Amino acid sequence: MYDILVVGSGPAGLSAAVNARRRNKQVLVVGKEMHSNKLRQAHRIDNYLGLPQSKGLDLAMQYREHALNEGVEIRMDEILNLWAEADGFQGMGKSELYQAKAVILAVGTPQKASIPGEEELVGKGVSYCATCDGMFYRGKRVLVYSEIVEGEKEANFLADLCAKVYYLPRYQGSYTELDPRVELLSGRLLRLHGTEELTGVTTSAGEYEVEGVFIERAGLPLDRLLPGLGMENGAIKVDRQMATNIPGVFAAGDCTGKPWQIAKAVGEGQVAALSAVDYLAGRR
Repeated sequence: MYDILVVGSGPAGLSAAVNARRRNKQVLVVGKEMHSNKLRQAHRIDNYLGLPQSKGLDLAMQYREHALNEGVEIRMDEILNLWAEADGFQGMGKSELYQAKAVILAVGTPQKASIPGEEELVGKGVSYCATCDGMFYRGKRVLVYSEIVEGEKEANFLADLCAKVYYLPRYQGSYTELDPRVELLSGRLLRLHGTEELTGVTTSAGEYEVEGVFIERAGLPLDRLLPGLGMENGAIKVDRQMATNIPGVFAAGDCTGKPWQIAKAVGEGQVAALSAVDYLAGRR
């Protein structure tokens, strides 16, 4: 069991992890992305004190290297569910179960169902996890809609299972890692069709008959990640110590609300780490 599980590998999460390691805590960072997608796409950053004209990707790489050098353990996975137990918390990833005495949520901007028809068809053809649900679509036609580059791996995984895989990205990239069996689409996903089950999708480039849609975003809706988590104006509600309404759970970064800035994320990550360390000391 780890002392602290940090959910999210962006500036807030890695700041929290580094500061917790500096206080000799065993820290695991679980992140869906190798580097924060928002930071990676920042061509130039001029408002981060002392580091003007920085490139987002350069900063992201420095953050990760710093964390690894401090002894932080980082896993590429997605936490799908969190729950409290008598001795701490458990987090279910796509590939593994994680245990920790305290949790810091640094999951970025809270994600919500935003495509017409998405919320009504969850579990009826709409999925957020190809690894979990891909086998249900063996031999069928599916579309992967992704806001992050890691969606390419999900599309490639599905190419081994499905009769046809469409890939509709909402980020700029070369897409060179896509399996040649995956058909790359352009445009926007406008609507999902169906009542009892998904029957197709409408994009800005046309309509496609598919039986499954896999949606890849930076994070799951927070009310699905940790039931009972206090929210305010669409963000995680925290106090000055970055503590949530659930004892042992802290939050930092964009998920706690505006301003969505790197400096805020890094600072909140530090505060969350110090608060988590104090919480663990009080448990002894």
